[in-house]
Amino acid sequence: MTSFGEASMTSGYARYLAAKTSVDDRALNQHVLAELRRLMPAGAPRVLEVGAGLGTMVARLMDWGVVGTGEYILLDADRPLLDDSRRWLRDWAAARGLRSDLLPDGLQVGDLRVRLEHAELGRYLEAAHGAQGGPADVLIANAVLDLVDVPAILPGLLRLLVPGGVYWFTINYDGESIFAPGHPHDDQVMQAYHRDMDERVRYGRPAGESRTGRRLFHYLRAAGAPALAAGSSDWVVSAGPDGNYPDDEAYFLRSILGTIQNALRSRPDRVEPADLADWLAIRCRQLAAGELVYIAHQLDFVGRSPG
Repeated sequence: MTSFGEASMTSGYARYLAAKTSVDDRALNQHVLAELRRLMPAGAPRVLEVGAGLGTMVARLMDWGVVGTGEYILLDADRPLLDDSRRWLRDWAAARGLRSDLLPDGLQVGDLRVRLEHAELGRYLEAAHGAQGGPADVLIANAVLDLVDVPAILPGLLRLLVPGGVYWFTINYDGESIFAPGHPHDDQVMQAYHRDMDERVRYGRPAGESRTGRRLFHYLRAAGAPALAAGSSDWVVSAGPDGNYPDDEAYFLRSILGTIQNALRSRPDRVEPADLADWLAIRCRQLAAGELVYIAHQLDFVGRSPG
């Protein structure tokens, strides 16, 4: 993460999202991205990103020349995070010499209007028929669909698009995480963590599953929107020859370890507390020494909503 991003962080989660920007940059599948470029509507499209977090995706797509005009809506349930996004995007634009102007509901970055919308996704879908500005031309969900009940919400998500509108669903976890060097408790820890993902509940609803990636092929086809392109988008994080991790990726790895710890610390029935503590202590020492390698298997998809 660049210094301009770190200066504007007001929470550890915001810093995590900024830290994983470079990880996502490497991971996003270029074949699927090329198909997104081909499908992007001409003119000034209306783009909606659900679970948009800090706004790193809109910055990335501007950097990569995928979007530049029209309207881009950042939808997220975390209001403080949206406040962070306004500051982060202004700093990002300033670092690139782009003009940015604050607006009552967001900001103008160059020729792109970025609008911030605070809403929990389930409630937003329930009220989507009255969404400001009408349906979107492009719908984006990055590292989001493995946190929701996809079969239940996918039809509503696709209805956020104009008929034949474009979806781009990226970084969908697919049940495989590798930490290297190996540890005797790896299988026990990861099986317990995946079980926690499969049983997770938020806002009174099921909240994701550990093999979302592979199941999206079927879910999309069942919803009448089969993928036009799909491919792997694995996170691969390792230190360089000097033993240092790129950008802020050491913080990203600490956050991943912390997420696993928080999910399992209250589940001694699944992982013995002493085993979990030993696993975490060794992984943290490896991280500090620049020895820890992390790989997570994920999948990207692009396609069109039912016409």
